[in-house]
Amino acid sequence: MGFCQIADMGKLLQISIPAAKTDAAQRAIDEATAMIKNYCRQVLELVVDDEITLDSIGARQLLLPQMPVISVSEVIENDETLTVDDDYILAGNGILYRVGQRWAKGPQIIEVTYSHGYCLPTDLPAIIGDVLPDDIISVCTRAASRSYQAGLKAEELAGIPGIRSTSLGDYAVGFGDEAGYSGESALGASGAPILLRSEKHILDMYRV
Repeated sequence: MGFCQIADMGKLLQISIPAAKTDAAQRAIDEATAMIKNYCRQVLELVVDDEITLDSIGARQLLLPQMPVISVSEVIENDETLTVDDDYILAGNGILYRVGQRWAKGPQIIEVTYSHGYCLPTDLPAIIGDVLPDDIISVCTRAASRSYQAGLKAEELAGIPGIRSTSLGDYAVGFGDEAGYSGESALGASGAPILLRSEKHILDMYRV
């Protein structure tokens, strides 16, 4: 599933996306979702009981890599299962604090099973944790819509980039350079930007 739905794209573009184009629309959503994840360096969507193994430098705190952290179900340090509150405490921002001592030092020495991420709106009402924020849904909708529109344009021009004008009588085609959103060349559908600078600014608060 993506971070927005085809219906969200239709509302933004104020059109009804035809059934014949739903595969293209869904592909645009999947691409935008993947780009958001890559930029944020986060899965973002809900993962229950994710099992990870972490390196430790022997500090009092240990940062879990995926946010937001919903719960921690098991922590094993150097093959010893720890007890919540007695041995460790889950604090805000996904930090595990070791109680009364430092974490054991070494590579791949801490095993953690935890749940993290946001529930997608399509998962309701079976929800764990918070719902995916509206600003992420909005960024995904806008990015996917641009990609979808670029595909429609490419289809209209038979896949030939750079066409500025066409005519039917005596058939004439005009070509020209296409300027990108940020001054980069965006010739053809493949040059359509996935994330704009303003959208990256929104996503920065979810980036690690």
